[in-house]
Amino acid sequence: MQLFTSDFLTTEFILKNLGLFLLAVAIGMPSLFWVRLVALAAGICAIVLTSVIRFEPTVLFWSVIFVAIILLQLRFGRSHKFGRALTKEEQAFHKQALPMLTDSQVRLLLTAGKWRDFDKGKVLTRQGAPASNLYFVSSGKVDIVVDNRKVAECGPGELVGEIGVSTGEQAMATSICGTAVRSLEFEPERLYKLLDGRTELLLAVESAVQESLREKLIKANQRAAHS
Repeated sequence: MQLFTSDFLTTEFILKNLGLFLLAVAIGMPSLFWVRLVALAAGICAIVLTSVIRFEPTVLFWSVIFVAIILLQLRFGRSHKFGRALTKEEQAFHKQALPMLTDSQVRLLLTAGKWRDFDKGKVLTRQGAPASNLYFVSSGKVDIVVDNRKVAECGPGELVGEIGVSTGEQAMATSICGTAVRSLEFEPERLYKLLDGRTELLLAVESAVQESLREKLIKANQRAAHS
């Protein structure tokens, strides 16, 4: 009985079972990051076991490969989860357009867009033409023209082109840069490719589009009432 008990108290036994236990726990983790982190701990147990306690070169080799792959995955995912702080204009996009998302989700969404600078007079959307891109205005003014008549303008924090992107129909108005404009531009195909399978991001973008349309409708009704 004493011999049986002593077998359970050896470092080899503890490390071996701890590693297996951690692998089992990793499977039940709620996020991929924690799966990798707990599996990394299991791999480290295997390396210590096969290099210090009982030398087993084959198992040690594959344990090192296992740990190296996990470290690379953690490093690769760092850019989205724990990467650089958002810039001032990225923070404005986050706060004004998608406040429900986390910083990491915004960083991921930003990979589908690109910051662009447009000169005054640049046409962003054209009335009657196929839907173009979606623009988040960071600075400057964009004139909204219908039938050659200016009916509104969009400024910092507002979206342009959201109707065409959301419906796929022809643009209902022409959008012309009334001043030099700095904007975050999204191509629909690239944007929705990123959103595919990412429900939280998709719902956030759709919510931002709907809110933008609602605000523009309210402004249009107010202008009509005043006129």
